[in-house]
Amino acid sequence: MAAELIPFQPEPEKDPAEQLVDLPYEEQMILDLCREGKGRNEIANLTGLSTWKVSTVAAKHGHYFGRAAWLEVANAARAAQLKERKQRLALQLLDNAELYADALSGVGTPKDGQLVAKALRDILESHEMLSGVTDDEQHEEGKELLFSLRAAMADVREGFEAAHGVPFDSPEAAEIIKQEAKQHDEA
Repeated sequence: MAAELIPFQPEPEKDPAEQLVDLPYEEQMILDLCREGKGRNEIANLTGLSTWKVSTVAAKHGHYFGRAAWLEVANAARAAQLKERKQRLALQLLDNAELYADALSGVGTPKDGQLVAKALRDILESHEMLSGVTDDEQHEEGKELLFSLRAAMADVREGFEAAHGVPFDSPEAAEIIKQEAKQHDEA
């Protein structure tokens, strides 16, 4: 009689990730291959299981092997791979930008400084395209980098004018730059 007084309490729902933890090895392997976008026959060949077993296990966990479903999973996996690759490339570009920014402070001639600055600007533009920069904080960081680049270029200009005693924009400066470039190329 006391049992009749206790209200029905449904069992709490498990997190889908927790449900997959307790799976037998074969089922886990099938589901992993399904997430990778593999087809029923391919999974059967890879695991040595029958296509019926593969389909049954997959359907039990909400995965069906219709052509549209397979394409959707494969496209999602490919999109994730491409996104990860873009992120890796964007990080590599930032590393290269740091190297070029460091190189800018040690350039010998203004012409070399201009080439390094152009390369740095191109790298930063490529990084922006790959990473889809939209965050204000990242824009501010880019501005700070460009201002420091501008300051480094001004230092190069002032150093040239102090070393040679002529204005950087003068015809004499152009001649000196040509001579230095020629000496640099010969070395």
